[in-house]
Amino acid sequence: MELTQWATAWILVLFVVGLILLFAGGHALVRGSSRLARNLGVHPIVVGLTVVALGTSMPEFVVSLVAAVQNKADVALGNVVGSNISNMALILGLASLLRPISINLRILKFEMPLVLGITVLFWWLCGNKLLSRIEGLALFMGFVVYIALVIKYATKEPDSVDEVYRRKLTEEKGLGINLLFILVGIVGLAVGANWIVNSASEISRRAGVPELILGLTIVAIGTSLPELATSVVAAIKNEGDISIGNILGSNMFNMMAIAGPTALVHPLAVSYDVVRYHLPLMTGLTLILFPILRTGHKLSRSEGGFLFLFYVGIFTWWAII
Repeated sequence: MELTQWATAWILVLFVVGLILLFAGGHALVRGSSRLARNLGVHPIVVGLTVVALGTSMPEFVVSLVAAVQNKADVALGNVVGSNISNMALILGLASLLRPISINLRILKFEMPLVLGITVLFWWLCGNKLLSRIEGLALFMGFVVYIALVIKYATKEPDSVDEVYRRKLTEEKGLGINLLFILVGIVGLAVGANWIVNSASEISRRAGVPELILGLTIVAIGTSLPELATSVVAAIKNEGDISIGNILGSNMFNMMAIAGPTALVHPLAVSYDVVRYHLPLMTGLTLILFPILRTGHKLSRSEGGFLFLFYVGIFTWWAII
């Protein structure tokens, strides 16, 4: 094998190992953080809706942050936009193909309009082709308010709901073990994200594929695998609310708690293609999802098939441009 072929193979290995480190690091961080929160007496439902939900979005956050710091805004924003699109079309589509998903009325009245509003706002903020520190701060502060409201209403849920979350959380360990899990998770996320961003950039250079397309596709799908696993398992167990809530929450996290802090650390230049094509696509898909979820208050297999084929079409378009 020639030297260039060895180098290409090594880059692909780094990308795959980076993904593994990213998942392992995210899992360790969630376990350590959720156990630590329980040690500190935090309500199980609050831990489930905040610490665990945030933990599953850590791969996207760290990858986008590393990409922004390395001045690779296309990878950072492509990861956010691509993850949101894959969440709504690929993951929800696959989950509902396995089992039709019932929709809670609260999701239609509160979460869905909120996600749509934030998506439109995010597109508008990126419209001047720069996501500034001030705009990043505004997004992050909006996320803080959202989390505060989640905590406020979560603590008012019946004890039976709190008990459901208590059973889902792992056993509480000692303080030292929990801190070790958190430390290992942070290191795994940092190293994995760095390898993914660098290898993706090198793949882009060698294959002639724009970094934006890699961010929208391979990187976005890779960092969305925790959401895919959660939604598919929830669908199989007939826990549709978890599938939908996981996806809508992840999309809000991506725009407010990932793009926001990332822009706060390093302002993000937004390319013409993102503003002209990909953000309208993400917004349009969110808008389409609204009436789909309202029909019969469920996501049927046929609707899931439509979403999945829609994603296949989008992926094909990205592959040929």
